[in-house]
Amino acid sequence: MSGGWGILPARQNLGNTASVPSSPTLPCPVFVINLEHDGVRRAHMTDQCARLGLAAEFVPAVNGRALGDADRAAYDRAKALRVYGVEMLDTEIGCYLSHYRLYERMVRENIPAALILEDDVELSPALPRIVADLLADPAPEWQVVRLESLRPRVREPKSPKFRGRTVKTLRDGELVRLGTHVLGFGAYLIRLEGARRMLDYGRRIFMPVDQTMDRYWDNGIAPYLVRPIPVRQRTDMDSRIGARPAGRHEGQPLAIQLARRWQRLSDSVRKRLYRG
Repeated sequence: MSGGWGILPARQNLGNTASVPSSPTLPCPVFVINLEHDGVRRAHMTDQCARLGLAAEFVPAVNGRALGDADRAAYDRAKALRVYGVEMLDTEIGCYLSHYRLYERMVRENIPAALILEDDVELSPALPRIVADLLADPAPEWQVVRLESLRPRVREPKSPKFRGRTVKTLRDGELVRLGTHVLGFGAYLIRLEGARRMLDYGRRIFMPVDQTMDRYWDNGIAPYLVRPIPVRQRTDMDSRIGARPAGRHEGQPLAIQLARRWQRLSDSVRKRLYRG
Protein backbone atom coordinates (compact mmCIF):
# COMPACT_ATOMS: atom_id res chain seq x y z
CA MET A 1 0.00 0.00 0.00
CA SER A 2 1.31 3.44 -0.89
CA GLY A 3 1.11 6.36 1.50
CA GLY A 4 1.91 8.66 -1.43
CA TRP A 5 4.33 10.99 0.39
CA GLY A 6 6.62 12.79 -2.01
CA ILE A 7 8.61 15.97 -2.50
CA LEU A 8 6.45 19.08 -2.64
CA PRO A 9 6.72 21.24 -5.76
CA ALA A 10 7.53 24.94 -5.71
CA ARG A 11 4.85 27.31 -4.42
CA GLN A 12 2.06 28.20 -6.80
CA ASN A 13 -0.03 31.36 -6.69
CA LEU A 14 -3.71 30.40 -6.65
CA GLY A 15 -5.19 33.75 -5.93
CA ASN A 16 -8.41 33.84 -3.91
CA THR A 17 -9.84 30.33 -3.39
CA ALA A 18 -12.45 31.30 -0.79
CA SER A 19 -16.14 30.52 -1.22
CA VAL A 20 -15.66 27.63 -3.64
CA PRO A 21 -18.61 25.23 -3.10
CA SER A 22 -16.86 21.98 -4.02
CA SER A 23 -13.61 20.49 -5.24
CA PRO A 24 -13.24 19.63 -8.94
CA THR A 25 -11.66 16.31 -7.95
CA LEU A 26 -14.02 15.43 -5.09
CA PRO A 27 -17.80 15.09 -4.81
CA CYS A 28 -17.81 17.10 -1.57
CA PRO A 29 -16.68 20.52 -0.36
CA VAL A 30 -13.26 20.98 1.20
CA PHE A 31 -13.17 23.35 4.17
CA VAL A 32 -9.91 24.71 5.58
CA ILE A 33 -10.15 26.34 9.02
CA ASN A 34 -7.83 29.33 9.17
CA LEU A 35 -7.50 32.48 11.30
CA GLU A 36 -8.12 35.35 8.92
CA HIS A 37 -4.92 37.19 9.92
CA ASP A 38 -2.71 34.11 9.47
CA GLY A 39 -1.51 34.56 5.90
CA VAL A 40 1.45 32.18 6.27
CA ARG A 41 -0.73 29.18 7.04
CA ARG A 42 -3.26 30.21 4.43
CA ALA A 43 -0.53 30.30 1.79
CA HIS A 44 0.73 26.92 2.98
CA MET A 45 -2.69 25.30 2.57
CA THR A 46 -3.40 27.16 -0.68
CA ASP A 47 -0.26 25.66 -2.18
CA GLN A 48 -1.09 22.15 -1.02
CA CYS A 49 -4.66 22.28 -2.28
CA ALA A 50 -3.44 23.60 -5.64
CA ARG A 51 -0.92 20.78 -5.86
CA LEU A 52 -3.66 18.19 -5.30
CA GLY A 53 -6.29 19.90 -7.43
CA LEU A 54 -8.55 20.63 -4.46
CA ALA A 55 -10.78 23.70 -4.59
CA ALA A 56 -10.88 24.63 -0.92
CA GLU A 57 -13.01 27.16 0.88
CA PHE A 58 -11.12 28.91 3.68
CA VAL A 59 -13.40 29.22 6.69
CA PRO A 60 -12.55 31.87 9.31
CA ALA A 61 -11.54 30.22 12.57
CA VAL A 62 -12.91 31.46 15.89
CA ASN A 63 -10.10 33.39 17.58
CA GLY A 64 -9.76 31.86 21.03
CA ARG A 65 -7.81 34.88 22.23
CA ALA A 66 -10.73 37.18 21.49
CA LEU A 67 -13.78 35.23 22.69
CA GLY A 68 -16.96 37.10 23.49
CA ASP A 69 -19.59 36.25 26.07
CA ALA A 70 -21.70 34.52 23.41
CA ASP A 71 -18.72 32.30 22.50
CA ARG A 72 -18.25 31.25 26.13
CA ALA A 73 -21.95 30.70 26.77
CA ALA A 74 -21.85 27.03 25.74
CA TYR A 75 -18.87 26.21 27.99
CA ASP A 76 -19.82 23.83 30.80
CA ARG A 77 -17.13 24.34 33.45
CA ALA A 78 -18.45 21.73 35.89
CA LYS A 79 -18.59 19.05 33.20
CA ALA A 80 -15.14 20.03 31.91
CA LEU A 81 -13.64 19.52 35.38
CA ARG A 82 -15.44 16.18 35.74
CA VAL A 83 -14.77 14.75 32.26
CA TYR A 84 -11.73 16.59 30.93
CA GLY A 85 -10.20 16.96 34.37
CA VAL A 86 -9.21 20.63 34.08
CA GLU A 87 -10.51 23.99 32.94
CA MET A 88 -10.46 24.43 29.18
CA LEU A 89 -8.32 27.14 27.63
CA ASP A 90 -10.05 29.88 25.66
CA THR A 91 -8.06 28.74 22.62
CA GLU A 92 -9.46 25.22 23.02
CA ILE A 93 -12.96 26.68 23.09
CA GLY A 94 -12.21 28.72 19.97
CA CYS A 95 -10.96 25.64 18.12
CA TYR A 96 -14.06 23.73 19.22
CA LEU A 97 -16.39 26.44 17.93
CA SER A 98 -14.56 26.61 14.60
CA HIS A 99 -15.43 22.97 13.90
CA TYR A 100 -18.87 23.08 15.53
CA ARG A 101 -20.01 25.94 13.32
CA LEU A 102 -19.08 23.94 10.25
CA TYR A 103 -21.38 21.15 11.50
CA GLU A 104 -24.14 23.73 11.86
CA ARG A 105 -23.51 24.83 8.30
CA MET A 106 -23.60 21.25 7.00
CA VAL A 107 -27.02 20.75 8.57
CA ARG A 108 -28.30 24.18 7.54
CA GLU A 109 -27.22 23.71 3.90
CA ASN A 110 -27.91 19.95 3.84
CA ILE A 111 -24.32 19.09 2.83
CA PRO A 112 -24.07 15.26 2.56
CA ALA A 113 -20.34 15.08 3.36
CA ALA A 114 -17.35 17.38 3.78
CA LEU A 115 -13.58 17.15 4.06
CA ILE A 116 -12.45 19.37 6.94
CA LEU A 117 -8.81 20.41 7.28
CA GLU A 118 -6.91 22.51 9.77
CA ASP A 119 -4.20 24.78 8.40
CA ASP A 120 -1.07 23.24 9.94
CA VAL A 121 -1.06 19.87 8.19
CA GLU A 122 0.82 18.17 5.35
CA LEU A 123 -1.33 16.40 2.76
CA SER A 124 -0.30 13.23 0.94
CA PRO A 125 -0.78 13.20 -2.86
CA ALA A 126 -3.00 10.15 -2.23
CA LEU A 127 -5.57 12.16 -0.25
CA PRO A 128 -7.98 12.95 -3.15
CA ARG A 129 -8.13 9.28 -4.20
CA ILE A 130 -8.68 8.16 -0.62
CA VAL A 131 -11.56 10.57 -0.10
CA ALA A 132 -13.06 9.66 -3.48
CA ASP A 133 -12.89 5.94 -2.61
CA LEU A 134 -14.57 6.54 0.76
CA LEU A 135 -17.36 8.57 -0.81
CA ALA A 136 -17.90 6.05 -3.60
CA ASP A 137 -19.33 3.53 -1.12
CA PRO A 138 -23.14 3.61 -1.68
CA ALA A 139 -23.88 2.51 1.89
CA PRO A 140 -20.99 3.48 4.17
CA GLU A 141 -21.10 2.33 7.78
CA TRP A 142 -19.02 5.26 9.00
CA GLN A 143 -20.15 8.72 10.01
CA VAL A 144 -16.67 10.19 10.43
CA VAL A 145 -13.31 8.99 9.09
CA ARG A 146 -10.19 10.46 10.65
CA LEU A 147 -7.33 11.04 8.22
CA GLU A 148 -4.77 12.12 10.81
CA SER A 149 -3.87 11.02 14.34
CA LEU A 150 -1.55 12.39 17.01
CA ARG A 151 -1.17 8.94 18.60
CA PRO A 152 1.85 6.98 17.29
CA ARG A 153 0.25 3.73 18.53
CA VAL A 154 -2.75 4.43 16.31
CA ARG A 155 -0.76 5.60 13.29
CA GLU A 156 1.59 2.60 13.31
CA PRO A 157 0.13 -0.01 15.67
CA LYS A 158 2.29 -2.78 17.07
CA SER A 159 -0.45 -4.59 18.99
CA PRO A 160 -3.97 -5.83 18.09
CA LYS A 161 -5.47 -3.39 20.61
CA PHE A 162 -4.59 -0.47 18.36
CA ARG A 163 -4.71 -2.23 14.99
CA GLY A 164 -8.49 -2.34 14.61
CA ARG A 165 -10.51 -4.16 11.96
CA THR A 166 -10.12 -3.56 8.24
CA VAL A 167 -13.46 -2.52 6.77
CA LYS A 168 -12.53 -1.66 3.20
CA THR A 169 -9.46 -1.83 0.98
CA LEU A 170 -8.75 1.45 -0.81
CA ARG A 171 -6.47 2.18 -3.74
CA ASP A 172 -4.00 3.82 -1.36
CA GLY A 173 -4.54 2.04 1.93
CA GLU A 174 -7.36 0.69 4.02
CA LEU A 175 -10.28 1.91 6.07
CA VAL A 176 -10.05 0.62 9.64
CA ARG A 177 -12.56 0.58 12.47
CA LEU A 178 -10.79 1.13 15.77
CA GLY A 179 -11.60 0.13 19.32
CA THR A 180 -9.76 3.09 20.81
CA HIS A 181 -9.65 6.86 20.52
CA VAL A 182 -7.83 8.60 17.69
CA LEU A 183 -6.75 12.02 19.04
CA GLY A 184 -6.10 14.81 16.58
CA PHE A 185 -8.40 16.77 14.29
CA GLY A 186 -6.13 18.02 11.52
CA ALA A 187 -8.10 16.24 8.78
CA TYR A 188 -11.28 14.19 8.66
CA LEU A 189 -14.18 13.30 6.39
CA ILE A 190 -17.59 13.75 7.98
CA ARG A 191 -21.06 12.83 6.75
CA LEU A 192 -24.20 14.78 7.51
CA GLU A 193 -25.33 12.25 10.13
CA GLY A 194 -21.99 12.65 11.92
CA ALA A 195 -22.44 16.43 11.92
CA ARG A 196 -25.92 16.04 13.39
CA ARG A 197 -24.61 13.77 16.13
CA MET A 198 -21.84 16.19 17.03
CA LEU A 199 -24.29 19.07 17.13
CA ASP A 200 -26.49 17.18 19.54
CA TYR A 201 -23.78 15.64 21.71
CA GLY A 202 -21.47 18.64 21.71
CA ARG A 203 -24.05 21.30 22.42
CA ARG A 204 -22.28 21.96 25.73
CA ILE A 205 -18.51 22.38 25.52
CA PHE A 206 -16.58 20.34 28.07
CA MET A 207 -13.40 19.14 26.36
CA PRO A 208 -11.46 19.73 23.11
CA VAL A 209 -13.42 18.93 19.96
CA ASP A 210 -11.30 15.95 18.88
CA GLN A 211 -11.63 14.37 22.32
CA THR A 212 -15.37 15.07 22.31
CA MET A 213 -15.66 13.08 19.08
CA ASP A 214 -13.39 10.39 20.54
CA ARG A 215 -16.03 9.59 23.19
CA TYR A 216 -17.55 7.01 20.83
CA TRP A 217 -19.19 5.02 23.65
CA ASP A 218 -21.16 8.12 24.58
CA ASN A 219 -21.86 9.86 21.28
CA GLY A 220 -22.37 6.82 19.02
CA ILE A 221 -19.72 7.95 16.50
CA ALA A 222 -17.58 4.85 15.96
CA PRO A 223 -13.88 5.62 15.37
CA TYR A 224 -12.67 5.01 11.80
CA LEU A 225 -9.23 5.75 10.41
CA VAL A 226 -7.37 5.41 7.11
CA ARG A 227 -3.95 3.76 7.10
CA PRO A 228 -1.34 4.62 6.02
CA ILE A 229 -2.15 8.03 7.47
CA PRO A 230 -2.59 10.43 4.52
CA VAL A 231 -2.32 13.63 6.57
CA ARG A 232 0.29 14.59 9.14
CA GLN A 233 0.66 17.46 11.58
CA ARG A 234 3.54 19.78 10.75
CA THR A 235 6.06 19.94 13.58
CA ASP A 236 7.53 23.26 12.44
CA MET A 237 4.31 25.18 13.02
CA ASP A 238 3.46 26.21 16.57
CA SER A 239 0.09 25.14 17.90
CA ARG A 240 -2.50 27.90 17.89
CA ILE A 241 -3.90 26.38 21.10
CA GLY A 242 -0.76 27.41 22.98
CA ALA A 243 1.04 25.82 25.90
CA ARG A 244 -1.12 24.35 28.63
CA PRO A 245 -0.05 25.47 32.12
CA ALA A 246 2.19 22.97 33.89
CA GLY A 247 0.57 21.16 36.81
CA ARG A 248 -2.93 22.34 35.98
CA HIS A 249 -4.30 19.01 37.25
CA GLU A 250 -2.82 19.61 40.68
CA GLY A 251 -4.38 21.14 43.76
CA GLN A 252 -8.02 20.60 42.79
CA PRO A 253 -10.65 20.36 45.55
CA LEU A 254 -11.42 16.86 46.80
CA ALA A 255 -14.99 16.99 45.44
CA ILE A 256 -13.65 17.58 41.91
CA GLN A 257 -11.07 14.81 42.28
CA LEU A 258 -13.75 12.34 43.39
CA ALA A 259 -16.10 13.36 40.58
CA ARG A 260 -13.26 12.89 38.09
CA ARG A 261 -12.45 9.40 39.43
CA TRP A 262 -16.08 8.35 39.24
CA GLN A 263 -16.34 9.69 35.68
CA ARG A 264 -13.28 7.73 34.58
CA LEU A 265 -14.62 4.54 36.13
CA SER A 266 -17.99 5.07 34.44
CA ASP A 267 -16.31 5.74 31.08
CA SER A 268 -14.20 2.60 31.40
CA VAL A 269 -17.26 0.42 32.03
CA ARG A 270 -19.24 1.98 29.20
CA LYS A 271 -16.35 1.53 26.76
CA ARG A 272 -16.27 -2.18 27.52
CA LEU A 273 -20.03 -2.49 27.10
CA TYR A 274 -19.89 -0.57 23.79
CA ARG A 275 -17.19 -2.84 22.41
CA GLY A 276 -19.11 -5.90 23.51
